[in-house]
Order: sequence, then C-alpha cells, then structure tokens
Amino acid sequence: MSERETAGVIDRLYEAFLGGDAEGMLATFSDDIDVRFLAQYRGRGIEPARAFFTHAAGLLTDLDFRIRRTIIDGNRAAVLWDETATTADGTPWENHGVDVYEVADGRIVSLHENNDARLVHAHLPRYEPGRQTAGE
Repeated sequence: MSERETAGVIDRLYEAFLGGDAEGMLATFSDDIDVRFLAQYRGRGIEPARAFFTHAAGLLTDLDFRIRRTIIDGNRAAVLWDETATTADGTPWENHGVDVYEVADGRIVSLHENNDARLVHAHLPRYEPGRQTAGE
C-alpha cells in the first residue's frame, strides 16, 4: 500500500471515532483485526473488537481528543494523541498516547494503542468479555 492509501484508511477511522460512529470505525478493520489497548484489552477478530469498543464507549464523557502528529511509513502508521475527559464516576481524566497501525488491502489489520496504563488501572473498570458495563 502507498502512504497515501494508508493515510486515507487512518483518516477514515479517526473521522468515524471523532464523529461517534462506531460502525464506521469497525468498517475500517479487517475481519481478523489484531487489537491491543495497553492495560485494557488484547484480542483478534471483528466481533471481539466490537464488544470491546462497545464497553469503552461509555467510559469517558466530554471527551476532547486531539491528534498531535501522524507518521506514515508505507502500510504502517503511528498517531500521537492526547485527551481530556471525565470518567463515569466524575473524575477528571487526562491521558496521552500513540496508536500504532498496520494496514493491508485497504483495511486496518492491527491496532496497538499505548497510553498511561497507570491511569487506566486507577480510573477505568476492567473489561471482562461477556459482562456488560454501565456504558453498554
């Protein structure tokens, strides 16, 4: 894939994310996507990813997510970001991280999100597949 094609896929993902379009996000993933969110989730496949993202959707409110830099190298991308929000229990949230992607055939085949795991453990409920949370 060209860097332009990779950038287009990544742009579509963040456009959907920032627009609150979960299905639009999932549409950018391959069926066997490898997803890893540091200190939160590791799984493979679109349906397990859907379940995790459904869980994650209710964890923060008033989210202000800012992309600071995108680096594209062929079919790989790194997106540096920071965010502020409020957790479900009303605690102010501030985090930063980098999302690392691999794209093949116009779809994201791997998404590895890296952030401040200390904050995740301190303020967000643990994801347990099959168990619903307040955000679901």
